[in-house]
Amino acid sequence: MADSNTRERLAPGFSGKFAQDDARQERGVPEKPLQMGSGWRASHISEADWRVEIPAEALREFEIIAGALAEYDEPLDELNPDGFDWPATTDLMADVRSRLNDGLGFVLLDRMPVETWTDPANRAVTWLLNTMIAPPIMQKWNGHRVYDVKDTGAKLEYGVRRSVTNLSQEVHTDGSFLAMTPDFFSLTCIRQAEAGGTSLISSLVSAHNDLLENHPEHLARLYEPFWWDRQAEHDPAEQRANWLPVFTRDGNTLSARYYDDYIRKGYGLMNDEIDAAGLAALEAMREAVESPQNQIEFRLQPGQMICAQNMQIAHGRTGFRDPSVKTEGGRLLLRYWLRKEGGIALDGVPEKLPAMAD
Repeated sequence: MADSNTRERLAPGFSGKFAQDDARQERGVPEKPLQMGSGWRASHISEADWRVEIPAEALREFEIIAGALAEYDEPLDELNPDGFDWPATTDLMADVRSRLNDGLGFVLLDRMPVETWTDPANRAVTWLLNTMIAPPIMQKWNGHRVYDVKDTGAKLEYGVRRSVTNLSQEVHTDGSFLAMTPDFFSLTCIRQAEAGGTSLISSLVSAHNDLLENHPEHLARLYEPFWWDRQAEHDPAEQRANWLPVFTRDGNTLSARYYDDYIRKGYGLMNDEIDAAGLAALEAMREAVESPQNQIEFRLQPGQMICAQNMQIAHGRTGFRDPSVKTEGGRLLLRYWLRKEGGIALDGVPEKLPAMAD
């Protein structure tokens, strides 16, 4: 097992020292539960709180733009929402941003007539809508700012994500292995599976608060770093895992990254072992995240788009089955990762701090 000096050499900036009870506040663990809109309980909210019906006027604007872009074959990043006259859509997406930042942290837009649009139109319209939330970033080291979530038949192995299989996906944070994790994610359903593919949404804020109340010793460990499998999305010469915490906090605002599987695989890649406190903390975290009071489920329908705060709301899915004869291509979701700053590169570039005066 690597010692703290080894970890500091491999991941400078993180000491590897585990938090103690008398240092909880210094390490970021709050003294009381965080009050955030995204810290909801499933029994306290209803579908009416998070499902937004797209207004008729906005749908008319969508139809005009989808028709104009039906054969669009230029780079998507050349499309700018400011280049279109769609006031109803502008108002709609302002509401979406407000719900993401100050509301429950997720919203389901219902729905676009994607079945009647061409593939270029679907990609162009969803690109424009997502750009009105925050800039879409690359989702792979070599590009792909629009990512197809579908069963490619690939076998699950190192460097192959579950998102290109039909396997279930545990509740997780998208891009959790990144130092600059995306601020938001969205998934637009183009085609649903024949069976399965149920979506899961969990509040990481509520899970955090549950741990604070019931297992503060485990929560303290989650504010310390773990190894995270980078999913082979990096230069082959670079380290294959990042050293990052599950939770960080800025005042009353919580940021979280969670993917149990990536952490466990990260330690394997680094020939390291998770410490006993880390294992216990991960088990407590899984229990809190998967608690029925912190999780809701639904099945995305074609044309629906789910958007969420990526570092406060986790998501997953059940396994699915496509028709044996894929006459329509099988289940397909278009995924976007959105980040307010740091550029469009996968890893991001932190903003430089102002120089200190002498």
